[in-house]
Amino acid sequence: MKKYLVGLFALFLILSLVACSSESPKTSKTEDKNEEKNSEAKAEAKGKAEAEAKAKAEAEAKAKAEAEAKAKAEAEAKAKAEAEAKAKAEAESKAKAEAESKAKAEAEAKAKAEAESKAKAEAESKAKAEAEAKAKAESKAAAVAASSGESEFFANCTELRKKYPNGVPSTHPAYRAKLDRDKDNFACER
Repeated sequence: MKKYLVGLFALFLILSLVACSSESPKTSKTEDKNEEKNSEAKAEAKGKAEAEAKAKAEAEAKAKAEAEAKAKAEAEAKAKAEAEAKAKAEAESKAKAEAESKAKAEAEAKAKAEAESKAKAEAESKAKAEAEAKAKAESKAAAVAASSGESEFFANCTELRKKYPNGVPSTHPAYRAKLDRDKDNFACER
């Protein structure tokens, strides 16, 4: 029985070893499959995470680019508005300066015209006064000459030349300053 038990025992050991060795490839295959599935799942998760990260980075880059474009457009619009405002201010300033210059020129022209008008009026007044004084002096001289009986009165040089063809000197009773155009104290000379 001892032999019988030892044989049984040996058989049991052999079967156990065989069973262990046959189970081990099955388990390792299952484990390999599990590991492959796990690594595939990990790879998928990793790929998915990378794709999500890439998509997120692209979205952030796109948002950043849009923000920069918007900021650039706003800056350009602001610069354009400032340039237009500056141009408008310069145009208004130029128009104001031209208006002031025109008003000043008109005022100067008006003042000049008034001064010329005043000077002309004074000259006319003076000429009129001189003419009146001269006429008064001539009429007085004519009256004196007429009262003394020595003077002769001629209205113009044509009448005077009929009687005195070569004219008369200032000492002659027929002499009148009106008939002496060149003021050489000789009336109606030729």
